[in-house]
Amino acid sequence: MPPPMSPTERLRRGSRAVLRRFRPRRELLVLRLKGDLAADTVQDTGRVLRAALREEPKVLEVDVSRVTHLSPDGALPLFLAARGTRGQGTRFRATHASGQGGR
Repeated sequence: MPPPMSPTERLRRGSRAVLRRFRPRRELLVLRLKGDLAADTVQDTGRVLRAALREEPKVLEVDVSRVTHLSPDGALPLFLAARGTRGQGTRFRATHASGQGGR
């Protein structure tokens, strides 16, 4: 059995629930990535994408027009974010991808 919550903890959890209910959900959230997306940037990219998903937008658009290199390892956070959006009812789209993949 979990320990009883303090009044402060109950208020904090209740406030968070009320804010979630009444805070308007963003229609579109655009995330612009730039630079190299490779194995050494996976953690940072994942952190940015998770923060964007916490906003619970209706559409999460990831603009990759300024990405100079995308390795298979660097693409992993994008795939995980796309999979994660399904559970919360958010549409995911990656836009402005270059036709010069891997260069």
